[in-house]
Order: sequence, then C-alpha cells, then structure tokens
Amino acid sequence: MSISTILFDAGDILYSKPRRKAAVAKFLTDRGYSEPMAKDPVERQMRLKAHAGAIGVRDFMTWLMGHYGVTDPQDVQDGIELLLSQQRDVTFFPEVAETLHTLKQRGIKLGIVTNTFNPPAEKNEWFKTIGIDGIWDSYADSCELGVIKPEPGIYLAALKPIGVKPENAIFVGHAQVEIDGAKRLGLTTVRFNADSDCVSSDYAIDKFSELLDIPSKIDGTKKMSLA
Repeated sequence: MSISTILFDAGDILYSKPRRKAAVAKFLTDRGYSEPMAKDPVERQMRLKAHAGAIGVRDFMTWLMGHYGVTDPQDVQDGIELLLSQQRDVTFFPEVAETLHTLKQRGIKLGIVTNTFNPPAEKNEWFKTIGIDGIWDSYADSCELGVIKPEPGIYLAALKPIGVKPENAIFVGHAQVEIDGAKRLGLTTVRFNADSDCVSSDYAIDKFSELLDIPSKIDGTKKMSLA
C-alpha cells in the first residue's frame, strides 16, 4: 500500500494572515482600548464554536469586540468590519502553487481539512489568485460539517468521498492537537510552520517544496519494513 493522497490544513499551511494581529491591535489602541491578550484560551474556544457553526460569524465577532472591552456601538461595528476584512487578507507561502501542481502531476490526490468559518467559495477565490482553485479532489469544511479537528469525522469526510484509507494518506498541519488527531486515525503526519508547542509528527519540513520527497520516503520505509 502506498501514499496516494495528501490532506492539508489551510490556514498557516497554504497561507497565513500576517497583518491581522497588528491591524486589530492598532484599531483597539487607536480607539482607546487595550491590545488583546496573546493566545487567549477563551477567545480560542469561542472561535472553535464559530468554526463548528455553533454560532454565526457576526455573532462571534460581536462577542469578540465585547471580549476586547469595546463598548461604543460605532466602535463595535467598525471593529467587526475590520475583522471581516482581515479574515480575507491572506498571503500564500512560497512554493505552494508549484508544489501542489507537481504533486498533482505525479498522481497524488489533494484535499483540504479546515477549521474555518470562511465558506469554500470564498477560499476558492483566494486560491484562484495563485492558480490552485481547480486542483482539489476533496474539501472538508468544519462549518459545513459541524465537526472540527481533531475529531475523526472531519478527516474521514475528506477521505471517504475519494475512496482513500487513512494509511494511504498524509496530513500536513501546524497544530499538535490536529496532527495527533490525524495520527490516531492512521494517517502519516507532517508538520510545517509549526506552532511553538507542536513538536511531534512523523515528518517535519521547513520549506513547502520538501513535501515532494515525503511520499517516496514513506513508501520506501514501508517496503523496508516488509522485507
């Protein structure tokens, strides 16, 4: 059995949103409020609820403004508009388009497994900017499914429609909990642009193009273990 499929987290794997934190901090301080707390666990849990579709996007952003201490109604509305604009402000990592197209040419199926409240159609518009909008074989969206990583259902939702077993797939992620969720199902895991606490996976890469070597490495290791 060989690797036939690679599943990708989307944010912080294919692209980042490098201007968002600074833009939000500037907005708040310019309006006389304090900067947000870094890695706020309460905000994270509410964001995951929004990713799962349990609360609407605008409801989440209204809550977030309140959580940041924003009280003036006009500031709340302006803050929501800023959050929406920053949510769409993405920068793709180097070598993403070239690497994905090369993998596709080699016969590798490509899929996305994303915790998000940005609809697939919106993300597809982002993908069009670098020519990767038509290469996906599967797409598992947390908000549409009502399931977030690391729950097994979201990984399986990307694999089952294309008839691929977990042992024949790779998951590329940056968060330890999501990598661990994929590993428990039997996927081979690769970390890229890893969070500071993400230190364990089957493989680690520094450049996106290093993914090109991973399927052959895995298949070679499997052959050696059977010898």
